[in-house]
Amino acid sequence: MVSLSVLIIVAIVILLTSFKRVPGIGVIAALAIIGVTIWLREDGLSSLGFFPPENWSTTIFWSLLFGIGIQFASTLILEPFADKATKSSTDHSAFESLRGNLLNLLLLLVTVWILVAFVEEIIFRGYMMGEIAGLIGKSKAALAINLIVSSILFGLAHWYQGKSGALSTGIIGAVLGILFIASGFNLWLPILTHGFIDTVGLSLIYINADKILKERVKLFR
Repeated sequence: MVSLSVLIIVAIVILLTSFKRVPGIGVIAALAIIGVTIWLREDGLSSLGFFPPENWSTTIFWSLLFGIGIQFASTLILEPFADKATKSSTDHSAFESLRGNLLNLLLLLVTVWILVAFVEEIIFRGYMMGEIAGLIGKSKAALAINLIVSSILFGLAHWYQGKSGALSTGIIGAVLGILFIASGFNLWLPILTHGFIDTVGLSLIYINADKILKERVKLFR
């Protein structure tokens, strides 16, 4: 019951701050709650999925490949689909300052790799999916439920990007969740993939290629 209660509290904190468009506060608060929980239970970082993969080179290679593929699929297919489905546009206004500004890009990439990729994967895959698995098990049905619940929460946590952004991010969250499950609940593959997704996405915004690609490939329009 304690695990479920803490899990619910973390989810509520994340959702409330996302809906109020202050997601950073929710992420920091959630990470603090998770940290205290892990400390009180005397669990190590391995409980979140931090243990060495079988082969670092292979993990980095596949994460780079997945990251590039997922981001281009998101730009060309997923975001236009989400825009059509929700009858709205993904709100990327928070990243407009990147266009043509190399310093802003580099600063944000550092932030992404140090904070976003690690922190979001710790919260949504390492902690949430790990806790849900501990509560309901790892049968095929349980993993499906785990994936759906964690992906919905991940999408809603990005509500500040609008309805379309929440939908497309939720789907990407499901892909990252599948990678987490496929790697035996090892967190390194989704962390690195997440980092490469954001690196490619922000780089496309920097060179204005995101808009150009969407205009030239008008799917679901």
